[in-house]
Amino acid sequence: MSTHGSVTPRIPRRRVAVTLLAAGALLATVLTGTAQATTPRPDPGTTPGVSTTAFGGISAFFKAQTGQLIHRRGTAAAWDPAENLGGRLNGGPTAITIGSEFADTWVFVTGTDNGVWYREFSDGLGEWSAWITLRGWGAGNPATTCVGGVSATPIVYVAGKDRALWRRTLAGPWRRLGGVLLAAPSALPAVAGGCPSREDVFVTGTDRGIWEYRSGAFRRVPGGQTRDAPAAVEHPGGRTDLFVRGLDDVLWMNTRSSVTAAWAGWRRVNGVLSSAPAANLFPQSPLTGVVLALGADLNLWQGRNVVGTSTWRWSQVP
Repeated sequence: MSTHGSVTPRIPRRRVAVTLLAAGALLATVLTGTAQATTPRPDPGTTPGVSTTAFGGISAFFKAQTGQLIHRRGTAAAWDPAENLGGRLNGGPTAITIGSEFADTWVFVTGTDNGVWYREFSDGLGEWSAWITLRGWGAGNPATTCVGGVSATPIVYVAGKDRALWRRTLAGPWRRLGGVLLAAPSALPAVAGGCPSREDVFVTGTDRGIWEYRSGAFRRVPGGQTRDAPAAVEHPGGRTDLFVRGLDDVLWMNTRSSVTAAWAGWRRVNGVLSSAPAANLFPQSPLTGVVLALGADLNLWQGRNVVGTSTWRWSQVP
């Protein structure tokens, strides 16, 4: 991402026309249903966080209308009752689970002081820590990833006060990576408690294009635009799935078979979103992708896709 001006994305006129026409038709298929509304009610400005465990569990986090952090633990079949983790959020949350039998989960938010705060759940102790501050200054949601084995700890990113990308480990300090961000960053999550193969961050530039920060440099992902943070996840075989809420408010997806391969191109999934997406994988057979976002009705929804198929099924988180 250039810090000396924005780059104008080259999107074929035919694709733009098709996008506008399809978006109009798709407004009739918003994420709605007869299920009970998400309780407690999500804040309309929240982007959810999601993590998965080695045993098929999923944790969803979101900011409630009260400003507090809410945790929902679930499986492929059902969700547990809401757990109120307190706090007073400006931005966030983002979450990561690292480990297998005794996995720990960290959830990061931006507090009312614009600093980055987190709580850690110890699987061995069965309890959450008190709130801990990483200080700094975050504009919007933090992002988190990890590198290494089961003893790895989270790496955290934010869009700083200067709109640049900033990074730190839990041991600190904050380090400026550069760029000019339009929205919060996102990073490859741990999948089922296992860290990704590399440290890889995706951001939205001032051109509304999606950029990848890897190995000290920004690279433009061809085509596509968004106003929000992207979401990405790495498959066990090295494939990367990249998701955005398009300018038409529809979920769009791009894939890359390996880090050295070219992106396949953007394609529409379905649904109408009112937040940025969050993504992860259920590693059990069949391998299943999961995306969480607020729907047009401002409830929390999850979309699931058996990898290798084109069908996405959406259901509301009650």
